[in-house]
Amino acid sequence: MGNPFSAFAGGSRGWRAGKPDEHKNTPPHISPVNTKFTLHSRSSNSGSSSPDAIGSQNMFATLMDADESAGHKTYAEEMSTEEVRSLVKNMLTAYVETQNEATLVDSFEQLGETNYSTAVYQAVDNIMDRRPDQAEQATNGMAVLAKHNVVSEDLAIAALAEYSSQLEDLLLDVPHAFQYFGMLMAATRVQMSRVSEAMGELMTKVDMLKPPTMSIVFAYLKHMAKTNGEESTRINIEETEFDVSQFLCLDHRSETDIKRVLGLQDLLSLFPKYAQVD
Repeated sequence: MGNPFSAFAGGSRGWRAGKPDEHKNTPPHISPVNTKFTLHSRSSNSGSSSPDAIGSQNMFATLMDADESAGHKTYAEEMSTEEVRSLVKNMLTAYVETQNEATLVDSFEQLGETNYSTAVYQAVDNIMDRRPDQAEQATNGMAVLAKHNVVSEDLAIAALAEYSSQLEDLLLDVPHAFQYFGMLMAATRVQMSRVSEAMGELMTKVDMLKPPTMSIVFAYLKHMAKTNGEESTRINIEETEFDVSQFLCLDHRSETDIKRVLGLQDLLSLFPKYAQVD
């Protein structure tokens, strides 16, 4: 039987002016049974992960028709990276156009747990290829998958940590890469106690004047406050004793420096102890 996205296969249009997809690295693999991560090589063919040129008028009807004719197929075996990339691209595009949570959840589950780790990694990569308006909607789709416990925190952290090594190279083509990454951490419910884990090797670059971790954590906190409310986020920060200074430049971690940078980001209300610094 076919899959519910076969009707959408075809050409794509990248918003990054036809830049080659050199950032397609090997995705992580996580055993669906053992939550301890085992990252290993997986072959990957290059190709654009930018959203297909699909109009919204007939997308939902086509998706449902294809799903009904194909039945609910679950892929029990591991698929190739290219197959997963294509399916993830189209299911996120469908969600951006239709906002249908049930279809997104059902479609992702049909990939089968064997393919979940690759799918989460490819979802991160696909969102990086999207325009800001679509990236936010696609990120909301990842939040839906996290809400329904389809994408676990462990899966998200493993994929994000693995992907983090590419972010700096992406900046020329994707100026909002750090913001997207922070939004994705919040959307996939990465707990504050595990934020540094999700940032992977970027945590080794805090000696830079403006480390990537700083932009990412600000995006993360803003998305948390927007989604969960400012008061709830502030309480979470206090209860977890979240140390925002660890993501800032090593040479600018005085209380005065922290207050200044939080103020510039309109985040000072989340950290009352710094608001009181003279």
